[in-house]
Amino acid sequence: MQRPIMLILAFASSLFITNANATNALNDTSKIKANQTRSISSLNKIAPNKPAVIKPTSNATSSVWIYELQSSIYQDIDNDGYYQNLALTLDLDTQQNQSHEVAATFYLQGSNGQIHHLFSSDFFTINSNSTQDSQQFEFQLLSDFTSDYYQIIIEIQDSDQQRLLHADNHDFSALQDIALEGQRFDQDNQLSIYSLRLELDQDADNDGYFEGFTLHLDADSHFQKQTVVADLIIDKQVVYTSRPFTLYGNSSSDQQHFDVLLANGFRPSHYDLSIEIRDASDGYQLHYLQASAWTSLGHVALESRDYIQQNNYLEIEVIQSAGALQWLLIGLLPLIWLKRKKS
Repeated sequence: MQRPIMLILAFASSLFITNANATNALNDTSKIKANQTRSISSLNKIAPNKPAVIKPTSNATSSVWIYELQSSIYQDIDNDGYYQNLALTLDLDTQQNQSHEVAATFYLQGSNGQIHHLFSSDFFTINSNSTQDSQQFEFQLLSDFTSDYYQIIIEIQDSDQQRLLHADNHDFSALQDIALEGQRFDQDNQLSIYSLRLELDQDADNDGYFEGFTLHLDADSHFQKQTVVADLIIDKQVVYTSRPFTLYGNSSSDQQHFDVLLANGFRPSHYDLSIEIRDASDGYQLHYLQASAWTSLGHVALESRDYIQQNNYLEIEVIQSAGALQWLLIGLLPLIWLKRKKS
């Protein structure tokens, strides 16, 4: 029998903005979706390629080199081994006590030799051998990219547009033979996931189990406008159903954020999380995200705030947001009923 649940929920309108200076593949915004952020250790990584060799690149200048480079591919809806999404983590280093303003340009080269301009980043600062300045780049191929093994090319420029570094599949295995395809070749009729991130926080007793986490979800619809709801599932139990929210095609302005605080009923353990996205009008399942396909949802070390006490009901707080917050309290009746039953 499922346990009663109390949820505290907050909503807000979206303020998420993608990189306004992105240059899209072949200058066609319908072909790719891209975003640049500072690297987050909890990035979802699916089907990683071979680890990058950590070494200065042979054709780097004396002032800038690649310390570490990682690539990940994810979201293969038709299970044919080719993925819609690509994530790159790039850590550049420079001479000790020096800093540089640099930008990165990315290209894809297919087996036919054609080179596609993928993305041009904003300028970012690299500081000596710091590990805090690595950058995360995320891409989703939307159309016109046939199923193929692509090679990735990276060029680093300074503020004067001088090329400082060139790296490709000959330098790093993480840039070699990336199995990709455009969204329209992935046989998905309605909805796909651009990005999913989970960030753990609030480990008050430093035992490695966390009372809180944040889910960042960016779903895309093949329709110009589609209203959906999301179910959050922990340990095979639906613990939260979101208020309806609207997806606007491939926009990133509709990204949803769920701040979750486990207040009651979760013993220290490793839990599998799932997310089910459904049509808001008829409840039809549009997409199901689970730990077997999204590694960040699996084996998550969690515990509730009062794990020392033994309770037979679940209590969690969820904040779903994308801007200013307003509070909504739901699920109180099951809790009141349970307490009356005990009395």
